Amino acid sequence: MKVAMTYIICLISIVASAQEITFVSWNLRDFGQSRDDNEINLIAKELRHADIVAIQEVVAKHPGGAQAVARLADELSRMGENWDYVISDPTGGISPHKRERYAFLWKKSIVNINRETDRLLSELDEEVVREPYIAEFNIKGHKLTILNYHACTHTKAYPERLEISAISDWLSSQAYDNVILAGDMNLVIDDIAFNSILNTGYTSALHGEKTSLKTKCKEGNYLSRAEDNVIYRLNTLHHKQSMVLDFIAKGNCSDVSWKRTSYSDHMPVLLNLGIQ
Repeated sequence: MKVAMTYIICLISIVASAQEITFVSWNLRDFGQSRDDNEINLIAKELRHADIVAIQEVVAKHPGGAQAVARLADELSRMGENWDYVISDPTGGISPHKRERYAFLWKKSIVNINRETDRLLSELDEEVVREPYIAEFNIKGHKLTILNYHACTHTKAYPERLEISAISDWLSSQAYDNVILAGDMNLVIDDIAFNSILNTGYTSALHGEKTSLKTKCKEGNYLSRAEDNVIYRLNTLHHKQSMVLDFIAKGNCSDVSWKRTSYSDHMPVLLNLGIQ
């Protein structure tokens, strides 16, 4: 009887997990050759339960960035599932220091990528400093298109608003079944920059939750700004849950300094999607 009940519980668990997909977006701050094996392991532990991961701020000025992504995929694969990955070419940028790479990682048993789709959106490179990296994924017969994006650094003229506007206009001209714009936007979701995309059927996963870390923590206050987000429009998939994955132990200021370096100064953003 116990064996039968255990089998039923396991079967229910398998069926439930098959009905949803977990997506995580994370700015991994200067992700490159400086990350040691222990840091790669710690990051992998935060990501192991995801099915698709979008990473921003992969170092582009030397091969260490691409190599760090490969090391992360290998570490994830040692945790029980086979993972694969793709890495973008270096983005545009007015200086080598602003150029970055993006990466996608995914569980091969659950997700397939259309290898002909992943590319930097070169048609936006005159309007967007670090043009988004786009890829199409196949999930149990459903297509999910993801734009991986890291806005330029704040300046007096707020060019992030112009970038978001250009990306919004481009997305409104497309006809994807399910589409996500994910990354470090450098703007809060209430900014007027997002009015256009939110008025055309897109929804924000977060609504003001802070995602970046302060340089110093005082009395348990370690969160800084609400700049990372996932914006989505779904047709054959549906939203189930979204949240910030806070890797700082609640109220533990001693975690902040070393985790800003070993993990990132940004929190991951999670989005669970149901499969109809």
